[in-house]
Amino acid sequence: MRLKVKVKDYDLGISIIKLDVPEESTVSFLLGKLLEKRLIFDSYLPQLNTMGYTYVEMHHLKINTLFHGKEKVIIKSDRVELTLTQKLPEEGRKAGQLLLDYSQLVNVIDKFKDEEIDPEKVYGTVFYIQQEKQQYLVRYEEHGFEFYHFKLQYQNAFKDEDRFPFLILELKTKDELSKSELKWIRTIMYPSKDRKNPIIHLEVSKLNQGILDELSTLVHRVMVVIGRFTRTKTALEANGKLPSYVQLNQKNSIGFVNLDQLERIVKQQ
Repeated sequence: MRLKVKVKDYDLGISIIKLDVPEESTVSFLLGKLLEKRLIFDSYLPQLNTMGYTYVEMHHLKINTLFHGKEKVIIKSDRVELTLTQKLPEEGRKAGQLLLDYSQLVNVIDKFKDEEIDPEKVYGTVFYIQQEKQQYLVRYEEHGFEFYHFKLQYQNAFKDEDRFPFLILELKTKDELSKSELKWIRTIMYPSKDRKNPIIHLEVSKLNQGILDELSTLVHRVMVVIGRFTRTKTALEANGKLPSYVQLNQKNSIGFVNLDQLERIVKQQ
């Protein structure tokens, strides 16, 4: 992964450096490189933040999870501002996407939207999804699905604004698609006039078949939860609880999970 890092030290001025870092590098690894080159100092670290993450929350995150399909990420404090830039050639981006099979994701979105009865009652709902050891919070909004790491982004998922999920599955109508998006959508499906056209916001170099399949599964889990609650005439909102789908030891359960239980788990990390 090639990064351009602009370091704006409010006392010492601006420095720009280009770094090649391994694909799985963490924010801590990057900051270590900047410390080695004396572009930042240890005293700067505790106050650093980005997109709602504190230093404690972000330093062990993989750098690529911060981009969300964007080219730039800003990490800052009251003493320094770091601007990370990563650019991928358009040809490489399209080629990488075309090699993937989107059919499962397209089908589950189509089924999900077809089965929606009263979506406005669901918008803003946060779902707890557990698949064995993998835990997620999935927030459903009019624009689509927002995916959060359970332990690392727990509080982020509940904000009314300025949320920064690690991945967004945006659903657009045909009229909302840009020209480039429309051209790309036509490579995976016939563009829908309804809000069914999937646009994935994630660093493209990290998008692979496993992530696509996981997305399909998570959307399906949310659909199953909504379907169960609808059939039993149970409201998705419950004081101190989240609607949930838990798969543990190959057994599935659908219902509610207590927020205080989830908060205890988060604090144990």
